Amino acid sequence: MFDLRHAGLLILAVAAGFWLWRTLGLRDRALALVRQHCRQADVQLLDESIYLNGLRVKRSGWLRLTLARRYGFEFTVTGERRYPGYVELHGARLHHIELAPHPFPGGDGENPRDIPGQRLH
Repeated sequence: MFDLRHAGLLILAVAAGFWLWRTLGLRDRALALVRQHCRQADVQLLDESIYLNGLRVKRSGWLRLTLARRYGFEFTVTGERRYPGYVELHGARLHHIELAPHPFPGGDGENPRDIPGQRLH
């Protein structure tokens, strides 16, 4: 017999399914953004994957709260070393993508100018 408890469990299951479906869609969006950014930066995305690194509630205006998702990934310049990076989405909007300091493609890595983010004295 179908009662109020079953209806509540059904609503909860549908809500959990919708949240999972939305989360996977946002993960795919983040992966596409990372691929595009790596292509523009002339680096190679390793393993063609990203992983959820953080999840928090973030304020995006006066009273509006959104869920901020941070995905990590690894990339390489020469194929010898792995470097970390991350992408952060606030809701479905890209907040920013950051790559760790790494040598520029074609650079030897010896010159400090070959490493983005390193200060020159």
